[in-house]
Amino acid sequence: MNNILKLATVVVCWNPNEDLINNIASYSKGTDYLFVWDNTPGGSPIVSSIKNAVILNYGNKNMGLAYAYNRTIEIAKQQGASHIMTMDQDSRFENFDLFRERLSFYPNHMVCPPINNHFDGNKYVSHAAQSGCVFPLEMIAKIGGFREDFFIGMVDVEMQLKAQEVGYKIVQVGGCSLIHHIGSERKVKLLGHPISVSDYSPLRHYYDSRNRILMWKEFPSDYSIKGKIKHLLGRIKVIIKILLFEDNKVSKSLAIIRGTWNGIFNRIKPF
Repeated sequence: MNNILKLATVVVCWNPNEDLINNIASYSKGTDYLFVWDNTPGGSPIVSSIKNAVILNYGNKNMGLAYAYNRTIEIAKQQGASHIMTMDQDSRFENFDLFRERLSFYPNHMVCPPINNHFDGNKYVSHAAQSGCVFPLEMIAKIGGFREDFFIGMVDVEMQLKAQEVGYKIVQVGGCSLIHHIGSERKVKLLGHPISVSDYSPLRHYYDSRNRILMWKEFPSDYSIKGKIKHLLGRIKVIIKILLFEDNKVSKSLAIIRGTWNGIFNRIKPF
């Protein structure tokens, strides 16, 4: 690989708020090619106001994460990028200059920052959050792109496991941090104890439920029986939270059930 690392960054947006501008500013100066993919139906005026970025979309439709990543990768390669960093709209960097500097230490592997945390040094990890993760384009060319039929859920994990199977590693570098907050998450109280509810859409619940089970089949050695049981019990827990604290109770609960069913029976059906 060429020793000169050229970093492209893609942030995929869906109905972002004004925090997006400051979030992007926390890493844009260290990015060689900045792409903002707008999945907002009808388009977002906040996204259209962003300067010094290439704004992409697919007819103002929500195409999910994997499609947006793969199309952006094609453009980034044409422009000379060697790596791509995937970002969520709700994330911002602290000390991105140091993160960018340390990317050059590991040009052939995936690199990620700590999430809402700080530590010194670097370490190998088995999984990285999607937001802030850097992927070598040469690696992606060898193992294939992001799985588009996954749409949103587990898109990052599928890519990372696929890469690790053929010898690539994930390095988490210290001295920086990615500050990430799930935009829809909120706190409620159950029997006097605070708990978090996600307020995810039915679409998000469907793909999260279906894709994790499909992952069990694609990477059987990475998922234990205990982990599978924990996931299924977790889905029940999510349904209980939905029924107690969220709107659209029926549609969200049915999305989890249908996603789980389709995953078990290997039905690769879109939402």
